[in-house]
Amino acid sequence: MNERLKAIREDLGMSRATFGEKLGISGDVVNNLERGRVEIKKDRIKLVCSVFGVNEEWLRTGEGEMYDIPEDETAAIVSDLLEENNPFYDIIKGIMKTYQELDDKSQNVLLEFSKELLENLKKGGD
Repeated sequence: MNERLKAIREDLGMSRATFGEKLGISGDVVNNLERGRVEIKKDRIKLVCSVFGVNEEWLRTGEGEMYDIPEDETAAIVSDLLEENNPFYDIIKGIMKTYQELDDKSQNVLLEFSKELLENLKKGGD
């Protein structure tokens, strides 16, 4: 978890001091947390997630996305993608139609492939 805490700070482009200031702790405490010298307590996990919009499951386990995407933001993204003037509209519509026409076995294969692809993209394609 300490490495993921550091990843958040670096992703936000913050120094340890600035990151700590937002959490009400010193940069030295942040340094100790990132290096695993100090255990990250439950209340501090919640605070990090709240202040920086981090997905708690990701912070605890590394599973899922680093940041929570608010439902209204997700709805806005989907809405934008489904606007007819969006250059990807016909592609998205074709993908959805084709997926619906597949049998259950083929849908499952495509779903598993997509999950593997997403994991590989997260790893940087290694």
